[in-house]
Amino acid sequence: MNLVISDERGARASRFFTSIIALVLPLVAMIYALNIPSRLGWMFYLEQYLILFSTLCCAFIFASGMNQSHLWFNRAVDGTLRLLFTLASIGLGVYATIHYESILFSIGFITPDKVFMATLGTILLLEALRRVTGYALLVLCIVAILGPAVLSWISDGAWIRPIRLDRLTTLIFFGQGGIHGLPLQVAATVVAVFVIFGKCLIESGGGDAIQTLARRLVGQSQGGDKIAITASGLFGSLSGSASANVATTGVMTIPLMVSQGIPPFRAAAIEAVASTGGLILPPIMAATGFLIAEYLTIPYADVAAAALVPALLFYASVLVYCHFANRNSAGSATDESPVSSDSITRIVIPFLGPIALLIIFLFVLYQSASASAIAAAVGALLIGLWNGKTRHWRVWVRVLHDSTPQIVEIAVICACAGIIMGVLGATGVGASLSRVILSLADGSLPILILISAVACIVLGMGVPVTATYVILIGLIAPALVGFGIPDLAAHLFVFYFGTLSFLTPPVCLSVFVAANLARSKMTQTALEALKIALPAYLLPVVFLYQPALIGLGTWAEILGFTTATATGLLLVAYGIGSQSNKAMTSRSHLWSRMAIPLGSAVLLGVLSL
Repeated sequence: MNLVISDERGARASRFFTSIIALVLPLVAMIYALNIPSRLGWMFYLEQYLILFSTLCCAFIFASGMNQSHLWFNRAVDGTLRLLFTLASIGLGVYATIHYESILFSIGFITPDKVFMATLGTILLLEALRRVTGYALLVLCIVAILGPAVLSWISDGAWIRPIRLDRLTTLIFFGQGGIHGLPLQVAATVVAVFVIFGKCLIESGGGDAIQTLARRLVGQSQGGDKIAITASGLFGSLSGSASANVATTGVMTIPLMVSQGIPPFRAAAIEAVASTGGLILPPIMAATGFLIAEYLTIPYADVAAAALVPALLFYASVLVYCHFANRNSAGSATDESPVSSDSITRIVIPFLGPIALLIIFLFVLYQSASASAIAAAVGALLIGLWNGKTRHWRVWVRVLHDSTPQIVEIAVICACAGIIMGVLGATGVGASLSRVILSLADGSLPILILISAVACIVLGMGVPVTATYVILIGLIAPALVGFGIPDLAAHLFVFYFGTLSFLTPPVCLSVFVAANLARSKMTQTALEALKIALPAYLLPVVFLYQPALIGLGTWAEILGFTTATATGLLLVAYGIGSQSNKAMTSRSHLWSRMAIPLGSAVLLGVLSL
């Protein structure tokens, strides 16, 4: 009986902490993003906020019991541990935040209290990471922390700067280049408010608007694949997870495509590729674009403008492939009524307001990303008041409450990625690995590109795209930049191939989710996804050779190389798509046989210029 009472009290306490943190965390993120503490004259270090934010994220994960599939003990024991971890996270966060100034001024002196707090905070963060993502990134972080000692012993200090574990742990937790460094800073300010903006848009009817707009753009009859590509791309740009994009939009788009005669494996592949492509599509780019801007210290508008043309070429190639691969599919057209002009005016056009507001604040007024997202979120809520969807106060509470799980997941991942970045910086391993990659390339750019692409895909498998980018910029980007490639091109290359790990076997999480929804064979779906996504594998290579494709050059170079690249990619997509269509293959179309070699020749010409 006592055990039951204890369990009930523990459950009530966990629910209490979950509810409070779920409401407080988004509000704290918006308050800090708007720089309200400094406007009120409060002296508050950024790291103080980040420590409080990260520990509250850990507390929410423990209190809410996120991802019950990663339990080490039975639920009763795990419930007790979660409550203890919650209290430890909150206590550590409050104490470290209050005393951070004194800790900062004496960070060079390694004392037992700082080592204890840093060790406890790191362990809690790693446990929160395990509960959120599983073991892939957890193993990487543990290797990063313990690896320097092994590498120092093996290389006798040649590869790595020797550093004691207690000093390394303290610097990673309390320093500015570790857990509470730039990745978490972006997650706790920019990403958090963009998640809130996305929730505001959806609660105000944005999901229906995206579907309506997609149907209006591509038509109703035999257009299921094009609706899927358009809707998944638009929705995917607002989200930070490729597999979550597939799970959200795939439940609608995959059955629609199958009902129109598209084979299940191809429908799943189309959804996986279109949803994953949303991560590289401006204006949001899964929030990774903001990290690129911060690392390169350039306006985000420059990053989005550079990524726009490759992203549009990618989606154009996917549309061309699907148009010819699914031509003459034997299936029924959708029985939905046509989208009327009144529906466009009443549903879609009002929701273009928040997106337009976001673009104006970002690219015209050059406001900060966080302030732009908050302005767009307010615009979405005002439209929700107008159409009646957000008039009840419970909707506003739900927006905050539903935003928190996604915020804490991204924040914990970024914080743990900061562990890897901190170790690379403190020990010099990143520079050593970059030298190794350059020596393996032996002065050959194609070999360097191949090594870098494989490394990006392998290290990105099973790891969220934001963490993948943070890990890879310290390993791969310096080698590319050292070869003379522009910084922006190198960072976008790393971002693109890290994203493609979601489509590349054997892990290919996006394909796995889509295949489960379509009940199709995994191998067949993965191979089809590789065919559809071929342009995405070619584009980063092209803009490494010809940075004009991402806007680095004269207008004549930009126009010329973009036109040539588009011609080559679309010919390749047409050739692969037509060869996938038995009806077109049986007619022995000359163009369908010649398109792939012609497109390849054009792309080789672009690379050789």
